[in-house]
Amino acid sequence: MAGSSNEVRATSEMKINDDVTIDELRSIVGDVSSSSSTEGEHIRGHNFYVDEEARILFAHEHYADAVAMLRHLKEMDQDKVGRLMASVEVLDLRIYGPMNDELHGLLEGFGSVRKFDFVSGFTHFGGVK
Repeated sequence: MAGSSNEVRATSEMKINDDVTIDELRSIVGDVSSSSSTEGEHIRGHNFYVDEEARILFAHEHYADAVAMLRHLKEMDQDKVGRLMASVEVLDLRIYGPMNDELHGLLEGFGSVRKFDFVSGFTHFGGVK
């Protein structure tokens, strides 16, 4: 078990553009996930969920800290992310945990960002007992 006070999580709700099929979106998201999974352990989790009926894509990302999130944003495959961003409209972006000035400035490019400060909690690492 580890303290969570330095961890950063991000959630994003995105509307899937009308001209993008769900199968196309699944392929794009699969490419983004595959690419992100090779970056390293600074990314603790990077998951996408889809509500096909509402045409909503939801992302949940988990990083060791703000520096780790910055590293991911700089290292991710820009072509793959560009394809994703051309397929959706970001409706809501929320950051949970401490952000440094560089991360805050970089995220401003995504539009309105809601920030939540850490209050209390923990993260388990390893298997379930």
